[in-house]
Amino acid sequence: MIRRSLELAGADASEVGVRLRPAGGAIRPRFASEPEPTDVVVEQDGVRVFVAQTILEGRDDVEIGVTAEHETLVVRPVGS
Repeated sequence: MIRRSLELAGADASEVGVRLRPAGGAIRPRFASEPEPTDVVVEQDGVRVFVAQTILEGRDDVEIGVTAEHETLVVRPVGS
């Protein structure tokens, strides 16, 4: 999903990543060329995801996933 979004935007995955940040009780993605200083950086298959530290606070191991119904990014406990 992230790779497809980058391609649709004409963005090069080697130059741009996606930053996940909390907004209004949800997790919102946005394109970003660099992570914020406190972001956790995850790279998978050449795609960089910058996760705001506030999303991870108070959580143990998490995974980033996509809901099948609406193709929405989610951060959930590992194994959920």
